[in-house]
Amino acid sequence: MNEDGMIVTAGFAAVVDGVTSKSIRHLWQPSGGAAAKNLTLETIAKLPGNATMRETQQTIDASFQHAYHQRNDYDIFVHEPVERLQANAVIYSAYRHEIWLFGDCQVMVNGNQTPTLKQADKLMGELRAFATLALRKQQSSADVAQSTTHSIDPAREMILPFLRLQSQFANARGLYGYFVFDGFTDATYPIRTVPVQPGDEVVLASDGYPLLRPTLAASEAELQRLKRDDPELVSEYQSTKGFTANYESFDDRTYLRFIA
Repeated sequence: MNEDGMIVTAGFAAVVDGVTSKSIRHLWQPSGGAAAKNLTLETIAKLPGNATMRETQQTIDASFQHAYHQRNDYDIFVHEPVERLQANAVIYSAYRHEIWLFGDCQVMVNGNQTPTLKQADKLMGELRAFATLALRKQQSSADVAQSTTHSIDPAREMILPFLRLQSQFANARGLYGYFVFDGFTDATYPIRTVPVQPGDEVVLASDGYPLLRPTLAASEAELQRLKRDDPELVSEYQSTKGFTANYESFDDRTYLRFIA
């Protein structure tokens, strides 16, 4: 069920984060996020080394469209964005000496991180924190200690209708708009590009590392500190998910570090 992945080829290095599905129809196996991640990685593997950012975007988008057309229910993907395959990616082009931020994956060059948190996620994280704190007030003091290790997050279930609504802003402009690979991207959507020079130290990561650091060990240490200090992820770092008893972390995570 891991919906994260990475790839390193002669021309590219990339981290891909399949978006956790909020599907009602459950059309993809093992999940929409895993299917989107796999399709994105397969497409990057076949890219010509001199591909531009827009060529890369259009090729990945076309691969999603091809997957939709292979099915008998194409109209669903046109009219119901929540049912689409969705993935974010951060891609380094060795030929272009650039990093392309397609969505909210993370990048750090020589210790300098480029912010990628989108407004919709900030809103959803705050809404889940609100719901979590309100539910906590309803619980007895004996229940509070147990709430941090539930396998089911009741606050996330409460905000799920809003998480589904968020897909209406996919690849739209404006306050809550955001880029995501879903087969329907805007060919002119502003994509952040980070220049890279030979010798630069680069970190590419998924948002499973909420406090990204220049090394894997330091990033893991921050993750474990969060798990100890803010297990429900409602104060220092507000997220649409919290840590649960059955998982090592609150989200899939991938970390790739290299010298350009």
